Amino acid sequence: MERVRIDIQGLARDVFCTSGKGATIGAGFRNALACLFMSNDVPVVQEALSLRAICKLGFILLASAVLMPLQWLLMRFTRGRAAFVVPRWWFACLRRALGIRVEVVGMPRSGGGTLFVGNHVSHYDIVLLGGVLQARFIAKDDMTRWPGMGFVGELAQTVYISRRQRDAAAVAAALAAQLRADHDLVLFPEGTTSSGERVAPFKSSLFALFLGQGAQAWTLQPFTQELVSVDGRALSAGGDRAAYAFHGDMDAGAHVKHFLNLSGAAVRLTFHPPIQIDPDADRKTLALQLHDIVASALPTHGDAPPPARD
Repeated sequence: MERVRIDIQGLARDVFCTSGKGATIGAGFRNALACLFMSNDVPVVQEALSLRAICKLGFILLASAVLMPLQWLLMRFTRGRAAFVVPRWWFACLRRALGIRVEVVGMPRSGGGTLFVGNHVSHYDIVLLGGVLQARFIAKDDMTRWPGMGFVGELAQTVYISRRQRDAAAVAAALAAQLRADHDLVLFPEGTTSSGERVAPFKSSLFALFLGQGAQAWTLQPFTQELVSVDGRALSAGGDRAAYAFHGDMDAGAHVKHFLNLSGAAVRLTFHPPIQIDPDADRKTLALQLHDIVASALPTHGDAPPPARD
C-alpha cells in the first residue's frame, strides 16, 4: 500500500493550536485533537501515515467535530447520567476508528456510587472503559495543563485530584460527595501505565482517601484489562504488545501514529465481583487484596504480588 509522508506535528501546530485570552470551545477542541500528535520533547520529523491511518484520523476528526460541541452544549443543562450519553458515543466512535475490540467478561455493577479499580495499560484505556461505563475518571490535576486535556477532561467529567498531602482532606471529601451522589468513579491505583504483562504495585495512599474516620462503606468493583492481540496477531504468537501498551519513556505522539497504521487490537475486560469497602480497613492490606484480584485475570497471575506502595 502506498504511504503518504506528512509532517503531522507541524500540521497540528499550524492548524490546531491557539493560545491567549481568546481561547474558546473551538480552541479547546483544536488543542484536544492536536495533543494526540504533538511532542515537545523531540524534533519535528516526517512521519509516514498509511492510507488506513489517514482514513482513521479523518473519521476521528469528523466524529469529534460533531460530538464534542454537542456535549459542550448538553453540559450547560445537566451533568447527570444524561451527560454521559454523548461521551459514550464519542468513545465508541474512537474505538471503532482505532480498531479496538473489547470482550467484556462479567458484569459492571449498575445503580451508581461504585468505585471501579483496575490496571492501567495505555492511553486507550479511557476510550475502552469510557464506552462501557458511565463513570468519571479520577486523574491527577496536573493533567489539566497538558495541551487540550483540560477541555477533553471537562467534557468527560473527569475528577481531578491533588496529590499534595495538605489537600488530602479536601480531596477525600470531594470523592465522597461524588459517590454519595451515586456517581461512578474509575481509579487506576498503579498511578501510571504499564506494559500490561503484570499489574504494578498499587499506591495505598490513594485508598486512604476512601478510608478512616468519618468514611462510609463504599461499593468497589475491581476490573482487569488484558491485551489479547495487536494488529490481528495474538500476543502468545508474537503480537507487538508495545504498539498498544504505553509506558516508560515512550513518546506519546509516535506511539499513537504507529498504532493508527495498524488494524487495531483486542482487549479482554474482566469485571470481578463487587466488594464492600470497610472504612476501618488498613489501606496497605486493601491495596494488596485488590492488586491480587486484578492480577488474577492475567496469564502471569501466578507471580508473587509486589508490596503496596505508599
